[in-house]
Amino acid sequence: MCKIRKQDKPQSCGQIYFELEVFMKTLNAFRIILVFCIGLVISLCLANGETPQVKPSQEHMVWVEKCLRDFESIKPGMTRGEIQKKFPMDGGVQGVSPGRFAHPECGYFKVAVEFDFKRNEKDQGRAIFSPEDKATKISKPYIERPVGD
Repeated sequence: MCKIRKQDKPQSCGQIYFELEVFMKTLNAFRIILVFCIGLVISLCLANGETPQVKPSQEHMVWVEKCLRDFESIKPGMTRGEIQKKFPMDGGVQGVSPGRFAHPECGYFKVAVEFDFKRNEKDQGRAIFSPEDKATKISKPYIERPVGD
């Protein structure tokens, strides 16, 4: 049964339902107008008359292309010292050959370089690490998490 509020004159359940329905329609209309206005403001902010810029994905592609060209500058015959001037060695334990080098702008981009190195015959033929070692083979660039010491 419908409870009647204390007012000047009593209302029926149908009248209360009608008033509630009108209120809900008004509230829904207000929500629609609010969403439309927010969308309009966002659209106006984004279309601020600025000139179109290069998409971020294109910027990334240009940067990655630059990194690949940097790695392609490593040629057989270059010395370890010449390579280390451009590319830091990756961390972790490394032998004399191959050596892992990371790109200076992103430690995830790497290349492995094999070197022609000398051995110390007086010390059981152990490899001698030298900045004068010549590169003999360069791997394709690859992606790997940086290695820490």
